[in-house]
Amino acid sequence: MSHDANATFVHCSIDFDQPGYSVGRLSVPHSRDESAWGVLQVPIACINGGKGHTILFTAASHGDEYEGPVALLKLIRDLQVAEIQGRVIVLPALNLPALQAGRRLSPVDGLNMNRVFPGDPRGTITERIAHYVATELVSRADVVVDLHSGGQSLKFLPAAIVHELDDPKMMDRTLAALRAFRAPVGLVLREIESQGMLDTFVEEAGKIFLSTELGGAGVLTPETVHIAER
Repeated sequence: MSHDANATFVHCSIDFDQPGYSVGRLSVPHSRDESAWGVLQVPIACINGGKGHTILFTAASHGDEYEGPVALLKLIRDLQVAEIQGRVIVLPALNLPALQAGRRLSPVDGLNMNRVFPGDPRGTITERIAHYVATELVSRADVVVDLHSGGQSLKFLPAAIVHELDDPKMMDRTLAALRAFRAPVGLVLREIESQGMLDTFVEEAGKIFLSTELGGAGVLTPETVHIAER
């Protein structure tokens, strides 16, 4: 019997093509001493308003960056289907074990979620989540917005960030997304260390990518949460 080497072991409880409002979970196998048949439940939501573009929002790639998860949980709560044309997929706790521990890296496997893309369906738990996002979510998206902040070790001026791209048309579309985010500061840069980043994977797939750095120092402020929300 042959097996697809790229087949995911992650199960999603919602149907992304179902019209309306859906909230569910990604079930990621997580066998450990405390639970031999354990499963990690990662929250996910989809607000599907019909025909149009798909935007994927992610946060908590690093677990000590709290602004993004708070803003995306509010988005899930407040966004109404009637307000949108297209589809919004929201993953507010991308690296759930790290978020629960308040740490930049996953306490399960010690990996940096934003350095393992496109992941590995048979790898560690961080790699499995990254693989699902890469193959099942980014593939559905036209635009990906990944919310970051400085975490415990850094504090940034609140900014939206895009990368300098060689394709002029993609650059124009990316700059339009940057302006639409309306952050106090907009940065265009080239990454020094881009291997394994969600940013790089999305851009190489021909999709629009926008990131943020919204404060940090391991604390939330009303200002940074408001910037992320709007």
